[in-house]
Amino acid sequence: MAARKSAVIYILSTGREEPVAYAAEELRKYLSAMSAVEVEIRSEDRLGRDVPGIRIGLFEPEGSSPPGMGGSGDRKDEIRIRVANGSGVILGSNPGSALIAVYRYLRELGCRWVRPGIEGEVVPRIDFLSESVEVSEAASYRFRGICIEGANRLENVVDLIEWMPKVGFNGYFVQFREAHVFFERWYDHANNPLKQSDSKLTVETSLSFVQAIATELKRRGMEYHAVGHGWTCTAFGIPGLGWGKAAQAEEAEVTPYLAEVNGTRGLWKGVALDTELCYSNPEARRRMIGEIVQYASEHAEVDVLHVWLSDGHNNQCECSSCVGATPSDWYVLLLNELDAALTEKGLGIRIAFLLYQELLWAPLKERFRHSERFVMMFAPITRSYRHTFAEASVLPKMAPLTRNRIVFPLTVEENVAFLKQWQESFAGEAFDFDYHFMWAHQRDPGQTTIAKILHEDIRHLRRLGLDGYFSCQVQRAFFPNGLGLTVMGMTLWDETTDYERLIEEYFISAYGPDGLNCRNYLTILSERYEQIGLERWAERDRKDPTALKAAFAEIRELLVRFGPVIEKNLSAEQACHSVSWRYLSKHREIWLEMTRILQLFYEQKLDEARENWAAFKLKLWEMEDEVQPVLDVHNFVIVFDWIILDTAS
Repeated sequence: MAARKSAVIYILSTGREEPVAYAAEELRKYLSAMSAVEVEIRSEDRLGRDVPGIRIGLFEPEGSSPPGMGGSGDRKDEIRIRVANGSGVILGSNPGSALIAVYRYLRELGCRWVRPGIEGEVVPRIDFLSESVEVSEAASYRFRGICIEGANRLENVVDLIEWMPKVGFNGYFVQFREAHVFFERWYDHANNPLKQSDSKLTVETSLSFVQAIATELKRRGMEYHAVGHGWTCTAFGIPGLGWGKAAQAEEAEVTPYLAEVNGTRGLWKGVALDTELCYSNPEARRRMIGEIVQYASEHAEVDVLHVWLSDGHNNQCECSSCVGATPSDWYVLLLNELDAALTEKGLGIRIAFLLYQELLWAPLKERFRHSERFVMMFAPITRSYRHTFAEASVLPKMAPLTRNRIVFPLTVEENVAFLKQWQESFAGEAFDFDYHFMWAHQRDPGQTTIAKILHEDIRHLRRLGLDGYFSCQVQRAFFPNGLGLTVMGMTLWDETTDYERLIEEYFISAYGPDGLNCRNYLTILSERYEQIGLERWAERDRKDPTALKAAFAEIRELLVRFGPVIEKNLSAEQACHSVSWRYLSKHREIWLEMTRILQLFYEQKLDEARENWAAFKLKLWEMEDEVQPVLDVHNFVIVFDWIILDTAS
């Protein structure tokens, strides 16, 4: 057996930041796996700069300024790679960028990460000492992240975070203080009658999960976003754990601070998280601000703290004082008071505020006193996901705000019109907070349509005055594959990324020699289901029955015809490819049955569709463990319950 060659990786950073050390470990791991070279990590200050090797560290980006509030506002992700014959530098403009630079170097050597976990890795066997790589890039967008949603075990989140920098992401958002509802859904198996939990997940355990997530983020130099909804109830001792009825009875002393709607103050429909406050009441604002300041004081690990109001709508306070200003005016007033309270405590943390529901309407009078403290987050949750931001050139005139009688904007153009109005009063940093992989992806079985929509949306963010994107989504959105999230990360890193080239490279990496065949199969599946219109399922009675019947027949034929191709590739030599085909086999099995059920639904055979869906849900729950890392069955069932059950009465 030939002796292994020797190479040394040096850490250039004198600060020895944890993400830089982690980057060196990652480089050592992958170089060792792909070559016959023995790779070691040693500290440069012990050996000197003259010893050859690959140095990993930091550089000062051109035009950089001293760190701003919380050290996050001035973050500029740039990488510089210059390595030849196993010697050179891999540098980032900050510790997290250094890690991204390592993965970019490895990508140039042929490594690919098509989904989280070791089964999603393609690591070639090469002699990296004979390779030369030179890259100098800056990220196209400042904010590039994912927000927790769905039903998750801790490992799902950690695996996702581990994967994210490999495709260019730099941030992660843990919603709510405890993220309890997103873990409870999995560990308590509330939506799977075939599974039973030995004991209920405690809030304390969920808090320990959040701390573990924070540790993983800091290890990688990723930006940590936190909380969002919940301040309006936790300020008064009522936990905001999720969207269920409040566990605690409403205390009489709390009632005066809650919004008055239809002449009554109380928890909105019994849900604490959905309840607004009486924002004209200075004491209500003071208590909410006090809660936020205390949290910020105790959680220095948070880079961007999200301060949102409730998750309800048409629930604003109607008291004689509150109706004197719009919800957004009261919101900006509260945020200015929060800014003053944080400044008094010497806390420089950035605050993200939300354009959402009633808050889509910009304030009429109030303005931010110190906009550098704040980041504006545009959340067009009711938009179409079959049209892109590229189409938002001619904007409609917006309807004026009518308190507690709002109608949600449904088109991309309507939503963008609200953003433009806000931008007249706020010129600070802003990003899109969007939902392509919350529900819409489940209605696109091939997921090539939603990936292309996403690609176009990201490419047009800058034209909208937005500096990035956070995806509020299920964490297990890799079924049938990870194309969509790969498109997301890589286009946020480089907005000029060519979609056709990216999709071709992805399918070859994920599936091997038959990858392009697979791309064509899933593209046609997406196109045929787009003809059926699962995104517009309520309009099924307007569809041409003959055209629908033909579309469903084509889909069935496509699924049947591709079966032998899948079967042939299940034993692919490359482990990553084999697993990709295994998941595609499960995907085909699911959509053969879903196609039959949906045809019944579209043919108005509603009782039969409902009965078949109920039976098939049992099969989905039975196979859940086989697809758990890549498919959120809880979410899938909810989406098709909405379609098949809620409209089948």
